[in-house]
Amino acid sequence: MPVYNNYSTTSESNEEREEAPRAQAGAVLGIGKKEKKDKKKDKKKEEGDPTNKTNMTPAPPQAHPIVEQWVLRALDTGVEKLRDEFRFLAKYTRSDMTTTVSIANFSTDINVSKNRYQDVPCQDQCIVILEKPPSPSTYIHANYVGCPMMPEKRFICCQGPLEHTMDEFWWMIIQNKVEQIVMLCKTIETGKLKCAQYWPAVQGEKKDFKSGIVVENVSGPKPMERDAEIQITNLSLSFNGQTMTVRHLHWTDWPDRGVPPCKLTSLELLSAVRGSRVPIVVHCSAGIGRTGTIVAIEYILEKIAENKQCPPMPDLVKQLRDQRAYSIQNDIQYLYIHRVMLHYFLDKYKEKYASLLTPENVAKYEKFVKEYNAIAGQ
Repeated sequence: MPVYNNYSTTSESNEEREEAPRAQAGAVLGIGKKEKKDKKKDKKKEEGDPTNKTNMTPAPPQAHPIVEQWVLRALDTGVEKLRDEFRFLAKYTRSDMTTTVSIANFSTDINVSKNRYQDVPCQDQCIVILEKPPSPSTYIHANYVGCPMMPEKRFICCQGPLEHTMDEFWWMIIQNKVEQIVMLCKTIETGKLKCAQYWPAVQGEKKDFKSGIVVENVSGPKPMERDAEIQITNLSLSFNGQTMTVRHLHWTDWPDRGVPPCKLTSLELLSAVRGSRVPIVVHCSAGIGRTGTIVAIEYILEKIAENKQCPPMPDLVKQLRDQRAYSIQNDIQYLYIHRVMLHYFLDKYKEKYASLLTPENVAKYEKFVKEYNAIAGQ
């Protein structure tokens, strides 16, 4: 079964598409005599006419045109030119970007600052504003990011909470009625603290916060059935006499500033949260690299599902960064987006998109994979 349930495809066969135009052309040219038709049929039989119902090896169905366009651009551009493409826009930010609120909440003392990294400010545009009270502060390092199906608030992209910003994090969850939290980092990576343990890790454990929120681990972490690298924990939030349930999905195998092995974990993860009609919280440590990468993949999938042309990747990156500054942190993550999508179309569903697998495209794809693996160390 495809990962993307609402995927649009072109279901008509080559025969159905070609018969009508051929009949029209015949009428225009005045070809109506039986002997000419018979000669035409005989010739097609000799050549192995793919529209002939008796042919044992019919041509594969035509690929979805938007998928075809995306795949061909990736293959034709290739790994090195895609890297150059990213380097050209690596420092892009929206022309009117301001960071007034972020600067006001910055301190050189990490125990006071509400920004985890000095070089990752939170832009004022699309910023999440908290209600004070009950939140201890109106500021959190988070932005709303839209996608095709929900243009304004599909995601909340944020940094991993600090020890002293966990209250704000949970009030953000409550205020936005969040049902799904996607975590793309570990709390500690390469010996460095990347994210506070903001949720109780053990089943039955509770965390009480100063603002009155109580978070309970209801289920304990359990591996996702389709991909064990994703650990799912059901959490219960209690506040002001009310309760709500939040699902925590933790991808544990994505290295900081790097990329995970090329499997379909990202698509399985997105498939698991896609049904939510309220903002989905996504975070890593800084909330821009891994976070921006997973959001970009969802953006592509939603465009295709809507049967609308997907913008070229540089434009897509700009659209994301106009909402969450510095989304997609480096060229390896940019390449990973292409690698995952090509794997999805040309490996996972190669029968569905068989018409794209011409000898020329296969050669380009093999070259792409070889060069990508060399760069990614896979």
